[in-house]
Order: sequence, then structure tokens, then C-alpha cells
Amino acid sequence: MTKQITGWYADVFKGWQTKVLGSKPSAEHLDVIHKLGARPGKQALANAMMMRPEGATGSEVVIACGAPQLNKMRGFVTDGLLKREATPPRNNHTVYKLTLTPKGATRIKGKAQAEAPAEKPAKVKAAAKPRKPKAAKVEAPAEVPAAPADTETPQPQA
Repeated sequence: MTKQITGWYADVFKGWQTKVLGSKPSAEHLDVIHKLGARPGKQALANAMMMRPEGATGSEVVIACGAPQLNKMRGFVTDGLLKREATPPRNNHTVYKLTLTPKGATRIKGKAQAEAPAEKPAKVKAAAKPRKPKAAKVEAPAEVPAAPADTETPQPQA
């Protein structure tokens, strides 16, 4: 699973500037964000950056993703899946630090159960009950064409 997750972000991680952006988001952070419903991409990367122990500033997100990516984070916070922690500013920039809430953990657990192949016991087919034979259709007797009358009908005279 780790290779699949980091595969989406291989190009971004290849050029990652640790001095400017801080540590790379771990595969666990990316996995949590994906299981909460974010598709792989810039918004998921930004949220995973905010889940790091040091969090992320708005300028770090812009450098890594090319633009501010705050809408998905606000949606997760509004839904109660993630909680934004208060942290002191870093270099006069607001630091966004996210943590998983119990509701978010429940959502992830539910997704994991849904993705896991469920082992269902094989269904045993009940023995077929003998069926009653269908009632034979009774056909109506065919209509007999009327026999021509023995008498001749008089012809009108012209």
C-alpha cells in the first residue's frame, strides 16, 4: 500500500526541498487523508503536510502544491473528521496543524472493514420442494361449421 500511495506523489517528493518545506509527509499521513475521502492530488498532499508533527504554513503549501489548498481542510474540520490545533506562528506565518478526531478514526475503521474481503459462509441451497403439476388446459371444442341447408332458396325473378 505504501508504494501505491507514494507513487502518486513521486514527482513531488523527488524535488522536495527539506530546508524550505520541512519533512515529507509520511505514507501514514497520506493514507489517513485518502481514507477520509480525499483523492490523491494537491489537496491530499496539503492536508498530509498539515498532519505532520510540525504542521505546515500557508506558504509551504503554496510552494509544494502551487496554490493554497485550504478548502478540503476546512471541509474535514467542519465535518469533525480532523481537528485544527492552535500552534504558535512560525516566521510570522499561520501554522496549520491537524489531528485525527475519534469520528475520523471511526470513518477510517469503517472504510477498512468495507475494503477488506468479507468471508461469508457458503450458502447452502435448500432442497427443492416437489412442485404440483400444472393443471392441464381444457380446450374448448372446435366450432363445427354450419352445414348448408338442404332447401334451395328461391331466386328473385328478374
